[in-house]
Amino acid sequence: MSLGFTDQKFSQSLSFRRKKAWEFSFPNVKHAGISRCICQRAVLTIEAAVVLPFFVCFMVFILYFFRILQVQAGVSQALQYAGRRTAAEYCSSTAKGSEADPFSKEEASGWESDGAGLLKAEVFFHRQLEKQKCPTQYISYGTAGISLLQSDFSGNYVELKAVYRMKLPIALFGNIQYWIAQESKCRKWTGWQTGQDQQENDTWLYYTAHGTVYHASRSCTHLDLSIHGIPYAQVGSSRNKSGGKYHKCEKCVKGAAGRAMVYITDYGDRWHSSLTCSGLKRSIYMIRKTKATDKRMCKKCGG
Repeated sequence: MSLGFTDQKFSQSLSFRRKKAWEFSFPNVKHAGISRCICQRAVLTIEAAVVLPFFVCFMVFILYFFRILQVQAGVSQALQYAGRRTAAEYCSSTAKGSEADPFSKEEASGWESDGAGLLKAEVFFHRQLEKQKCPTQYISYGTAGISLLQSDFSGNYVELKAVYRMKLPIALFGNIQYWIAQESKCRKWTGWQTGQDQQENDTWLYYTAHGTVYHASRSCTHLDLSIHGIPYAQVGSSRNKSGGKYHKCEKCVKGAAGRAMVYITDYGDRWHSSLTCSGLKRSIYMIRKTKATDKRMCKKCGG
């Protein structure tokens, strides 16, 4: 009997402690007559009801972001394809405008002005979109919502510009839509004639990727490296044509000991241990004089 009484007393004491702990944690919760287990489950249910919709919307927008990238990639590829195909069409129209063909030159030059160029570009564009299965359901009005009306066919280039609106997959904050514009530019297949795209005195200039000047002559000594091989022992006494000393190249020289042959240039200020060093290479680019604005002219060849 004493053992049973002790067990009953211990059970009551444990229940009292649980009650005090609950009242301390939730002082404003009235749980008289309600099971503690039911109250805890109710709190979890309310939290889940509040958090779950936001979590689902967050995941939907993450997936929607990748769909946006897929749509933009598809539209970009379709624009490039339509631009190249439309540019190639000008080859046949130019041939028709020759003197040997009864098709007049005026009609050939006005080929793009009567809307034929835009019509062909739209046909190629929508055909490519359908071929690559672009998810156009995320575009307002689908493929019909993509406009190419701002494209330009004047001059020697086919400049296509696609303008469309993307829509949200769910109308959580209303019917929100935003504009996207993508462009492509391809040169028409009309050939090249002497003097075309060239104004008076608009000559070619030459420059390198990391150079700071434009060169008027391709044979400028700064562009012509004139590589020479010399014994390493002569590096200290050698001078370039400007009178400067040679220092070791930071790209290819990892140590001077034991090197029998090194390489120098006439106007450079570095000696190299390898002919394949990037410091001994020159990637020369050409640009029209009227478009050369971000560098100064070379004092040797440009005056």
